[in-house]
Amino acid sequence: MLFDVRPKEDKRDLYDRERELSEIRESIDRRVWLSVYGFRRVGKTSVVNVAVNDQRYIVVKVNLMRLYDPKKRRYSRPDFIRVFLEGINEAIRRYTLGGRVVRFISNVLGVDEETFLEFNAVKIGVRLRRFRDQDINSVIREFNQLAKDNGKILVVVFDEAQELMKVNGLNLPSLLHDIYDYCKDTVIIFTGSMIGLVEGMLRGLEYDKPFFGRLIRRVKVDKFNEDQSRDFLHRGFEEEGVRVSEDVINDAVTRFDGIVGWLTLFGAEYSFRVKHGESVDLSEVEGMAINEVKEEFKGFLLGSQSPERYSAVIIALDRLGGKGTLGEVAKVVKALIRETPESRVYEILNRLVNMGFIEKIDDEYILPRDTPNRKGMLMASREVISQW
Repeated sequence: MLFDVRPKEDKRDLYDRERELSEIRESIDRRVWLSVYGFRRVGKTSVVNVAVNDQRYIVVKVNLMRLYDPKKRRYSRPDFIRVFLEGINEAIRRYTLGGRVVRFISNVLGVDEETFLEFNAVKIGVRLRRFRDQDINSVIREFNQLAKDNGKILVVVFDEAQELMKVNGLNLPSLLHDIYDYCKDTVIIFTGSMIGLVEGMLRGLEYDKPFFGRLIRRVKVDKFNEDQSRDFLHRGFEEEGVRVSEDVINDAVTRFDGIVGWLTLFGAEYSFRVKHGESVDLSEVEGMAINEVKEEFKGFLLGSQSPERYSAVIIALDRLGGKGTLGEVAKVVKALIRETPESRVYEILNRLVNMGFIEKIDDEYILPRDTPNRKGMLMASREVISQW
């Protein structure tokens, strides 16, 4: 269903994205590593899920958002190992294979195979420190051999890959170098919504020994344009058997500005209420999305080094009509709070760009155009700045 708010797995539930799917699958088939990137809630996870949902692939998904904590600047190595082994465990269960892999991991952890398969947190947790970089490589090598023996390709997906750079004691270039050179039937896919951070990580890898010179192809997942947004809603409501006026469709297209997650939430909630004979207020659905962004962005602000200054920058951009140059933003920030050097405002603006909260086009910094993101970030900023 197009209006299923969970990440899609089946092509029938995914609207369009033929270009992205083709680029991802061709890259995998040619054993080319790739990065799939785009802003929050544009459907990156769904695109990757559908692309790798192919009998020719064995897929290991490492969900690094399980590590994410806006208040933490670094993660412990055992925390990363836990998330990595969870992904391995899920793959073993999904494909009902991996006897050699299970035996190897169980031996390293010093537990029986059943304990690993059950992923008993109490028994396993204290043993995660035993896992070294070479053990991670050994697990991937074992899976690579399984894929090769079965005439398949191993695909390892690092979701929200920028979090890898925050893991203490992980020699990422060396680890990936080993996989690249010795696992010829393995493809790594990095995904990320913090575009600047992901790109910085990839550039660092590509120019860092021993991974220097390795190709990582980029595939961008964009938000929908106006025509795509309208067609997506029409098809989704037709699938739901719900009639919606063109005025409501146009209003939703304007408010949600092609952000697939918001369009899907709107379609799902609107359809549900109509089917149950309830009145539907688009502003109420929009409010649900705004609150989600507000809580998310508030967590980010409170975890930053300068919550007041970050909040002031967002408020300044809003007062400038949603966009402004460094000088313009710095001037408004100065009027809002105590003296803040322009160099510091520059750092904050670029941090927000790297985190995927705002865009930079030429010399201007730009707030999101969709109502939920813009209003949610502004509300969070006003709440935080009022505390200082």
